[in-house]
Amino acid sequence: MNKTTIYDVARIAGVSPTTVSRVMNNPTLVAKNTCSKVKNTIKELSYIPNMLAANMPRRKTNFIGLIIPDITNAFFSEIIRGIQDTCEKYNYSILIVNSDDNQEKESKYLKFLYSQQVDGIILTTAGHQEKNFKEEDLALLDKMNLVLIDREINGMVAPIIKIDNFRGASLAVNYLLNNGHKKIMYLSGIEGTKTNRERREGYIAALKKNQISWRKELEAGFRLDIAYKKVMKYWPIFKDSNDSPSAIFAANDLMAIGALKAFNKLKVQVPNEVSIIGFDNISFIDCTNPPLTTIAQPKYLMGKKAAETLIELIKKKKKNNFKEIIELKAELIERDSVKKQRL
Repeated sequence: MNKTTIYDVARIAGVSPTTVSRVMNNPTLVAKNTCSKVKNTIKELSYIPNMLAANMPRRKTNFIGLIIPDITNAFFSEIIRGIQDTCEKYNYSILIVNSDDNQEKESKYLKFLYSQQVDGIILTTAGHQEKNFKEEDLALLDKMNLVLIDREINGMVAPIIKIDNFRGASLAVNYLLNNGHKKIMYLSGIEGTKTNRERREGYIAALKKNQISWRKELEAGFRLDIAYKKVMKYWPIFKDSNDSPSAIFAANDLMAIGALKAFNKLKVQVPNEVSIIGFDNISFIDCTNPPLTTIAQPKYLMGKKAAETLIELIKKKKKNNFKEIIELKAELIERDSVKKQRL
């Protein structure tokens, strides 16, 4: 895999590498015409200076970059552990950056990791970017060894490690249906992400298969605080309309916790008055009151598989040009947040 270097810029611009360096660091020392030519070449080649070049005679750093949307989310912390343990086994270190699910931050950190000459990147992209990823960032990723986790990027050919979201959602909804629930509300994640779309499709398919026409959805963006606010706002309305759900399927555990918090505030008993099932099985979810029934993702294994796949790409010393999908299975974990309804 070839990365654009200062020597490539110098050759195409017809100047010395020293001149290129001066243009980037002290352009007043370079003639205006030459400076303009070099800057145009840098832009055309999407060249980002290699900050480690002076101390790195070989093009291998044994560093892997990791970009995640939310480092405070326990779902990602378990994935990180799987990545880190695997990287240590193969003598790699990781540079972790947090995008806050923000496109501009993600773009900035992508350029930073590229400038650090990491040997590859593991990326869970900001949710809204699956369809709207910047062309310049796509071009940059295309120069690098890349493995995706959980969320895909349109137009990006790269291996992806993910869960069978459709099956996991169907598993959750069928469990509620088998416990006698007919009115099941979906507390949804980030609109437009394939992850959320697949879980919604699993929710709808399970209802249709059981000939249930009742559907209701609240969008909470995979976030605890938004789920709390939405339930606080809309649950009294549902109750007043005599059309309140008997159960909630939350597209992740954080939203399920947000709903639990809201119901505690509203003095609605879980599971006696409403049942809840989450998705992820994050590390502390059995400490909620009541302990949350959920769909488990093998998060540590996802991180392990992502690191192993990327390291294998690096060893091949050529850019990945295939889209391998490694899809892991979800598992139902029964606890105390779902009550069996009388049929």
